[in-house]
Amino acid sequence: MQAAAGDRGEGGVSVRVVTKKMGSGWGWVVEMEKSEGELRSGENKGALHARMDAASAIHSLGRDDSTFLIPWMCAAADPQEKWWARLRGNPKRAGEISQAAFLLKAEMMGFHLALPWGDSERYDFVVWSRDGRQVFRVQVKGTGRLYGGGYEVQPVHSTRKGGKKRYTKKDIDVIAAHVQPEDTWYLIPIEEIGRAKSLRLCPEGRRKMRGRDWERWKGAWEVLG
Repeated sequence: MQAAAGDRGEGGVSVRVVTKKMGSGWGWVVEMEKSEGELRSGENKGALHARMDAASAIHSLGRDDSTFLIPWMCAAADPQEKWWARLRGNPKRAGEISQAAFLLKAEMMGFHLALPWGDSERYDFVVWSRDGRQVFRVQVKGTGRLYGGGYEVQPVHSTRKGGKKRYTKKDIDVIAAHVQPEDTWYLIPIEEIGRAKSLRLCPEGRRKMRGRDWERWKGAWEVLG
C-alpha cells in the first residue's frame, strides 16, 4: 500500500514511502529507484539533489538493494494553509482551537488555569492572576471572518429555547476574543461590554468602524491581573 510518492526527474533517484506487512504488524519502508542520466536545465535542481542525498544514505548503510526500513518519520503541515478558513464551516472545532491557543498563551505568560467540570458553565476557563490573589471566569470567543473592515465577535450565548442572550457579570468576568487570522487577543471585562450585541475588532491598523472602539483592550492581559 503506497502512502506517499516522490517524483523522478530526468536522471537521478525516485523516492517513495510505502507501508508493508512485517511480522505481526506494519512498518514504514522507503523504496528508491536509481537511474543514470544528467541533470537537465529545466529540472528542479533542489528536488534532484535531495533524491541523490537519499541514495547516498542507502549506500552509507552498506545496502545494495533499493529497500530499507526507517524507524521514524516526520510530517510538516503547509505553513500557508489558512486553517481558520478551512474550519469556517465547523465553528465548534474552530472555537476549540482558540480555547487551546488561550490555554497555551496564558500558561506561557505565567497565569494559572483550571477547566470547569462538564460543559454547563458559561465560562471556558478559571484563571488565577499571577500573584494568585484574583480569580476570573473567562469565556473564549474565536473569530476569523472579516466583515466590513473588522472581525466580529458576539458576546452572547445560546439559551435552551434556541435564542441568544448577552453575557452578564453573573455569568463571566472577562471575554477573551481571539482574532484567528492575526493571532491577536482582546481581553475585555464583561462590565465594559455592557449591552453591546456585537464587538467589531480591527487589529493590524484596519479601518475603524462606527460605534465603540475596542482597540484599547488589544493585548490587555493585565485585565487578568
